[in-house]
Amino acid sequence: MFDLFDDFFDAFDTFTVPMQTKQSARLCPGCGRSWNDFRRTGRFGCDKCYETFRPEATAAIRQIHSTTRHNGKVPSKAGEGIKRKREYEELKRKLQDALKSESYEEAAVLHKKIKAMEKEGI
Repeated sequence: MFDLFDDFFDAFDTFTVPMQTKQSARLCPGCGRSWNDFRRTGRFGCDKCYETFRPEATAAIRQIHSTTRHNGKVPSKAGEGIKRKREYEELKRKLQDALKSESYEEAAVLHKKIKAMEKEGI
């Protein structure tokens, strides 16, 4: 039987070796599986695995995709509107982050951009 993930996760051996002793000892509290079980099968055992092995999974995804955020595909006919809405949502998120970190000058710039987009009809 061909296992797609055998070769795929072998590429991460150099990355995961330092953490392997910690990972081998740590088990998911929901299903009892380890990170090595995931590497062998390519599947988590339950929903708690995502939280238990979040650091390892995030690092693996970053190595493959260079980001952990999924943007998806944008339909060509509605593409511009969706891109503008995503940009608007990203600006709002950045505004909240700026306010939390008390970067009021940055927050003011972001607020002006958001208001301009709202006037344009986002």
